[in-house]
Amino acid sequence: MKKFYTAADVNFSASKGEQVIYINPGDVVTSIAREEAEKKGIRFAAGEAAAAPAGIPQPAAVRPAPAPAAAPVYQPAPAAAPAASYSYPQVKALPYKGLLSEAEIDRWREDFPILRSVAHLGNCSQSAQSKQVLAGIQRYLDNWGSVGMDWDSWMEEIDLAKAEFAKLIGAEPDEIAIASSVSDLVSSVANSLDYTGRRKKVVVTDMEFPTVDYIWLANQRHGAKVDFVSVNENHEIDINEYERYIDEDTLLTSITQVYYLNGFKQDIKAIADIAHRKGSLILVDAYQCLGTEPLNVKEMNIDILVSGCLKYLFGIPGVAFMYVNKNLIQELKPSVTGWFGQTNPFLFQTRYLDWANKTSRFDTGTPPVLTAYAARAGLEIINEVTVPKIKDRIDMLSAHALNGVAARGLKTISPFDVSKKGGTTAIVCCDKVDSHTMEKLLRDRNVIGSGRGDVIRIAPHFYTKPEEIDYALDCIKDILEGR
Repeated sequence: MKKFYTAADVNFSASKGEQVIYINPGDVVTSIAREEAEKKGIRFAAGEAAAAPAGIPQPAAVRPAPAPAAAPVYQPAPAAAPAASYSYPQVKALPYKGLLSEAEIDRWREDFPILRSVAHLGNCSQSAQSKQVLAGIQRYLDNWGSVGMDWDSWMEEIDLAKAEFAKLIGAEPDEIAIASSVSDLVSSVANSLDYTGRRKKVVVTDMEFPTVDYIWLANQRHGAKVDFVSVNENHEIDINEYERYIDEDTLLTSITQVYYLNGFKQDIKAIADIAHRKGSLILVDAYQCLGTEPLNVKEMNIDILVSGCLKYLFGIPGVAFMYVNKNLIQELKPSVTGWFGQTNPFLFQTRYLDWANKTSRFDTGTPPVLTAYAARAGLEIINEVTVPKIKDRIDMLSAHALNGVAARGLKTISPFDVSKKGGTTAIVCCDKVDSHTMEKLLRDRNVIGSGRGDVIRIAPHFYTKPEEIDYALDCIKDILEGR
């Protein structure tokens, strides 16, 4: 199998006192690795490559670094001087507690087979497939093959998936709805609101994933008045902008917790407090960070929250969840509905609406059964590892990525203050390569990134190794420089 050698591999060899790194035909040595090797007096030579560590076979690019000898504080390798003329602010890292040991991470990596050969850094778009999620899907297929139709088991699985989601966000299972997409769920809420009174304004932002803004814009035909909060030149929104835009005419404020483009993270509780003080409901799209940031809907005073499972929750397309505070249920009467939004879906009466007295009133047609099996399995992983441990790890990796960007002279539009960002680091590539092409070229080098607009996004998960980020950044630099 072709291997990719980065500066991390050179440092690994130097730590063992090696003077030669043997490579095989077809192996790739990045330019940064060659520069680092020259500094350390190490040469690359044709021959039998060194064997990988015992255990799961991994390419050189993802080989674990030696365990630190001291406290669990991650110390990145000294950064080279930036190769471009950009001005980089100092990275403001958060204290790394090492809540997940390297041994635990290596054990978890065994459950994600793709990590054996690929640096999976596209978690802001799709996380790696786990054995547990695959087993969940297989349970559905086996049941379908042996039982045929099994509504009792299907409904039990739906309820269990809702319960896992509720556990993750600090809600009650009866406050959770399920559908095939966030678009379905937000639409159901949007058309349950009354736009005929004084309060008809919906405050949205330029940071929303487009589908959410489209839904609010579509509801202008029903009387909604949509007002946009713009991002500033740093692709961020100052909290004071919400004080300015939310007023006594605002019915609902719709925000994202993390900006999908550059990872900028908002203070949800502070925005919720502003909204509630002015009489507005608040809807939070947590899709871009749920599972990586501690979130409690009660403590943060969130009225409505939506998320799918495709990204950091290890799920697949075709399933999403929504929390609605139980105290709001009776006020909201969705016209986007279906048989599963009724008190008794199996009554099969057709003469009147009987919305459920819980958040399942926002369920619509036949629920996404197959994808719920996958969702439950993925959510169980998150709840087992625990979000505080995942956040500790991702914050460290986020700081590592920012330092790596500066060291290589790359340009990012992400915040350099880790407390203000999620796991995504957005690297500008459009002046040389469009982001979709960059994504494909990285995939050819065994790196999964995610292109959006003018940037390629690097988004680690808790299973990511720092040296995988180093390798990905080396690849991006090489591609931008035509190598």
